[in-house]
Amino acid sequence: MNINDTRKRILVLFLLAFGTTAMYSLPYMKSSFYEPMQLSLSLSHTQIGNILSLYGIIGMFSYFIGGWFADRFSGRNLITFSLISSGSLGFYYATYPSYRMILVISGIWGVTTILTFFAASIKIVRMQGSESEQGRVFGFYEGLSGVAGTLISFIGLYFFGKFAEISYGFKYVVWLYSSASIVCGLLLFFLIKDNSVQQQKDEKTSIKSMFNVVSMPKAWLIGIMIFSTYIIFSSLTYLSPYLSTSYAMPLTLVTAVSIIRTYVIKMGASPAAGIITDKVGSVIKVMFFGFILIMLSCLLFLLIPRSPGYMWFAVINMLVLSILLFSFRGVYFASVSESNIPFENTGAVVGFASFIGFSPDAFYYTLAGYWLDNYGVIGYNYIFFLSASCAFLGIIATCILHRLNKKEKVQ
Repeated sequence: MNINDTRKRILVLFLLAFGTTAMYSLPYMKSSFYEPMQLSLSLSHTQIGNILSLYGIIGMFSYFIGGWFADRFSGRNLITFSLISSGSLGFYYATYPSYRMILVISGIWGVTTILTFFAASIKIVRMQGSESEQGRVFGFYEGLSGVAGTLISFIGLYFFGKFAEISYGFKYVVWLYSSASIVCGLLLFFLIKDNSVQQQKDEKTSIKSMFNVVSMPKAWLIGIMIFSTYIIFSSLTYLSPYLSTSYAMPLTLVTAVSIIRTYVIKMGASPAAGIITDKVGSVIKVMFFGFILIMLSCLLFLLIPRSPGYMWFAVINMLVLSILLFSFRGVYFASVSESNIPFENTGAVVGFASFIGFSPDAFYYTLAGYWLDNYGVIGYNYIFFLSASCAFLGIIATCILHRLNKKEKVQ
């Protein structure tokens, strides 16, 4: 591989990471701007949960069908369409439409950010490295996502802080994310090598392979690993209002810490996890021990006293949990390669595993919103306990998958 080819691959990964971060920031504005979003759009916790759940319900099925799309159609065209159309919807979102129209926008985002994008992007990332480099490639990709997220979020925070009126600042942030998504979509159209072989595959064979993965135990276990990680990762969203409510942390400081938690940590944690897993030789082993630490961190939130004097203990625990989770997000799709899944079935397996893994989008935010609206601070206890339980589920799934792979090698 020559230097120019390497530079092009890095550029593709960076633009894909930057565009993906900007695009997903639109339906997931609550990750760094939960309270500004709530105030600007006049939404309750439950309404935000409903919006995200609708996005999740459509997205859940989009993940599954998206695997067929990724194996059948041009990855370049799918990614370009997704980034441009999602960014265009963002400009309408910035007009602060009604709650009903926000639901419609979120539903369409479920198609443009997942059905036509997610599995296709995983295939494009996998193509940027050999089979022995998958941990590093996916970790590096997540790290670049952290760089992109940090840049765009702090630029957004700058705009947000320029206006005394929260709704004006939030509008500029949405404009920023939308513009970045569209620009990256245009650039990637000219940089990604179009794989015409995929388009020549027989349609019935592709559909058959998509449904064949349902009978694969490995696909289920990879899905459960992602499910466990994603439930806990989704809980990070509620740590922002938790710090504000339980520890009286100022809103600006909460937002800054949230950006660090969401993007800055990703820059180092994901690439480091990729290097570690490649050296260990098993992402599944690394995740097994990681899930144990995650479970302990979630339980610790139940023990730290809720008073301003203990604020930084909670912040440090949150940052440790974030490091572990972003390490996982950087490498868990490398388990597809470790489990000896053929490249031509990558889209189908990723689609099915994502169908299971990201299904919390369909119910979790509504459930958590209900807990917070009806039980107040006690609702956070339910969130932390559920997260710890999912970490335990992840321990079991990684253990079983490792044994299956080991048994297969022996045979």
